[in-house]
Amino acid sequence: MASRKGTKKNKRVSVPKKKGRKPFYIMPDWMHWAVTVLLIAFVSFGAYFIFLRPYLYRLRPCRGTREYGVCLPSGFLCYGIDISHHQGKIDWNRVATASAGSESPVRFVIMKATEGGSFTDSSYAQNILEARKAGFVCGVYHFFDPGTSPGKQAQHYINTVHLEKGDFVPVVDVERTGRSTEDLQRELLELLGLLESHYGVKPIIYSSAKFRKRHLNTPAFDNYPFWVAHYYVVRPETAKQWYLWQFTDHASVPGISEYTDFNVFRGTEVEFNSLRLK
Repeated sequence: MASRKGTKKNKRVSVPKKKGRKPFYIMPDWMHWAVTVLLIAFVSFGAYFIFLRPYLYRLRPCRGTREYGVCLPSGFLCYGIDISHHQGKIDWNRVATASAGSESPVRFVIMKATEGGSFTDSSYAQNILEARKAGFVCGVYHFFDPGTSPGKQAQHYINTVHLEKGDFVPVVDVERTGRSTEDLQRELLELLGLLESHYGVKPIIYSSAKFRKRHLNTPAFDNYPFWVAHYYVVRPETAKQWYLWQFTDHASVPGISEYTDFNVFRGTEVEFNSLRLK
């Protein structure tokens, strides 16, 4: 048996605990508050510009007449509406009667007929028939589709729309760019040229003020009369010439169950009649 003399007693070795890594940077309290305030300010400004600012125009003094649920701009020759199937079935006799007794009577109606190369607005045939019968100056617009050939679009409009003497010249609604601004301009000019060749008049171009500035701001389009859409402003913010201004999409017109767009014509009686077929 071996002697125990000289053997070492096992000692318990204590292993030091690993300390967690200190964060590289600890944000001080004042910075927490600063970030919080900035986030609140960012959200507040975003909410203001998106939800509140567009409607502050309602609080401005009305320089014109307040009819149809909106403040009508003053100093213009006449007013008009534009409609499509989205307005539902329209009581045109009621529209005409209400307009006749108004301080700012509706004189013209521009309605959607076609879109792209095959779509036809379901209310167009009835609207054009009854609006003419009610005595309104009528205009008919085509919604331009950058994905469809200009020739096909022009033929679809020509086959569908039979304009008469006294109607507005054809109208082309442009809201989408498609592949590029260059392609849009080329195809749109081709469509406008085809319509001009058929009807013998330059069509009206409809676009927002911003869209015109970004995509149609070239001399080639300055030869065409423009119908500009710009809401919640005293005047449309475009330096280019325009004849028609769509200033709201929230008008209430007796005889139309849904809200509708409202427009003014800028110019003289001679200029107004120059946009009508002879």
